[in-house]
Amino acid sequence: MTQTKKNREPEQKLNPIDFLEAQHREVEELFEELEDTSSRATKTRRQLVGKLAIAIEAHAQIEEKVFYPEGRQADEEMTLEAYEEHNTVRYALGRLKETEPADKTFMARVVVLKEFIEHHVEEEEQEYFPKVRKTLGKQGLMELGVSLQKAYDEVIENLENEGTESAKRSPETELYA
Repeated sequence: MTQTKKNREPEQKLNPIDFLEAQHREVEELFEELEDTSSRATKTRRQLVGKLAIAIEAHAQIEEKVFYPEGRQADEEMTLEAYEEHNTVRYALGRLKETEPADKTFMARVVVLKEFIEHHVEEEEQEYFPKVRKTLGKQGLMELGVSLQKAYDEVIENLENEGTESAKRSPETELYA
C-alpha cells in the first residue's frame, strides 16, 4: 500500500515516478481482486469499487495538480492527452459506480475501465515518465516528490472524509440502522 503521512518519515526523499508507479500497481491489484469476484459478491464488489474510486481519483488529482504541470515541459502533447484520459477514466468510473454489482453490465464496465487505465499507464510508464525523468533530473524529481507526497496526503484525507460523509448519508446505512 502507498505510504501515507502516518507511516513514513517526514523528511523522506520520494521519487515521484516510483510513487506514481506504485499507485499504478495498487490499482492493478484492485482490478484483479474485483475480477475474481462473482456476481453474488455484491458487498465485496461495492467495497472494491469504492477503494478503486479513491485510489484512481487520488492518483489523478495529484498528477493533475502537481506532476503534469512539471511534466508539461518534457512533453506538452502527452501531458494534454493525459488530462483527457483522466476525464475518460472518470466518466467510466462514474458509470461503474452507478451500476449494481449484480447487474450483467457490471463486469463489462470493469473491463472497459481497466482497459482505459492500462492504456494510460502504459503510455505514462513507457514514454512520458522517462521524458519527465530526463527533463527534471534527479534534484528536480526529488523536489517534485516532496510536493507530490504532500498533495497526496491532503487529497486522500479529503476523499476518505467525503466517503465517510456519504456513507453516513447512504440509503444502505439507513436500511440497517
